[in-house]
Amino acid sequence: MDNLISTINYIVSRSSKLKNKFTDASSAPVEFACIFCQNEKEYNKFTSKIGKLGKIVEETPSGFTYLLDTPIKTIAGPLRLVKIRKHDTKFSQKGDADFNANYKDFKKNYQNNSKFELIKKETFEMFRLSDPDFDVMACFSNIPKSKNLGIKLF
Repeated sequence: MDNLISTINYIVSRSSKLKNKFTDASSAPVEFACIFCQNEKEYNKFTSKIGKLGKIVEETPSGFTYLLDTPIKTIAGPLRLVKIRKHDTKFSQKGDADFNANYKDFKKNYQNNSKFELIKKETFEMFRLSDPDFDVMACFSNIPKSKNLGIKLF
């Protein structure tokens, strides 16, 4: 279990550092974290461990999102939503964390910044921040993941 929790904490911590380096959203709390598994063995290991900590609340072709029974204490606040993502050659990073910020203001401030990529999905849009000096990404969605899933976190 320790490896799973330490991996999640590492991703949130590094994503927070990335966020704080390139944005003014230093107080934005974490909403969601995603582990990008590097192979099938890692995916199987993490999914077997996280299944003991919570239940699946979202199924996607790339993996499952879990609602943890007990939040993980992270540098960016308590975390209850975690996705274990199957290996995808598009992502060499260890993972990403989503932070809750005022999206309207955030978009206005960062939409022309080359470090941010606007991602439009069916039910939401988000800005993804990446930098080659970081092995994680930070995301900012117009709708928090919990609201998108219809889940009350606390």
